[in-house]
Amino acid sequence: MKKFLLPSAMLLAFAAHTMSAASICPAPYAGSVGAEGVSGTYTADLQVTGTYATGTVQNDTGCNVLITFGAGGTVTTTFPNAASSYDSGGDDNLIGILNNSGATITSITLTSSTDDIFAFDGDGICGDVNGAQTTTVPGYTFVGGGNPCVNSTDPSGYGGPYTLAAATNVSDMTGTISFGNGGLGNGGSSFFSLEGPVDLNLQVGPGTPEPATFSLMGIAMCGLLLVRRIRKV
Repeated sequence: MKKFLLPSAMLLAFAAHTMSAASICPAPYAGSVGAEGVSGTYTADLQVTGTYATGTVQNDTGCNVLITFGAGGTVTTTFPNAASSYDSGGDDNLIGILNNSGATITSITLTSSTDDIFAFDGDGICGDVNGAQTTTVPGYTFVGGGNPCVNSTDPSGYGGPYTLAAATNVSDMTGTISFGNGGLGNGGSSFFSLEGPVDLNLQVGPGTPEPATFSLMGIAMCGLLLVRRIRKV
């Protein structure tokens, strides 16, 4: 029975996300941070409904990389925007996280085998014109005209809402992403930026949740409750 339940849960989680069609990552299309503008290749690969100023980004094309945590501990990495970087310097990319694991994620560890993804140099997605972290006036102008950095808590300027992009980095190639405000709950999403062109070999390491454990615990508790009810009857 378990063999049929798990794929069904994963399919429902995927369907729920694709129906929304929006982008987990915001999409910069103008402005600059730390003297870096927006890549023309990146904007050309955006799928936008309406105009840049008032429209909506579709199909997660604001993200250079999208990491989806699924049921049973599965991790899927896709590349919705084909550009190697969102900035004109070719050395920054937007990472989106979608949590369909069934558990809350408080942190993840990311490792690149080719690039210094945590060697921040002052041009993160939530930096101001000079590269300093800001919650009020980001250097980039985003599709739709909103301010996705209003709840950014990362002093580096690379984190998204309640997200620290290098809270405990081990080296320039390995670091821990921490999700504050109670963590990233099931069905939740977040974004942050990293250095280096998109690494097709980006590895998700220790620090990821084990949702299967939580699922088994839930099934066991339901079973115990059912047994108790039968005994009472």
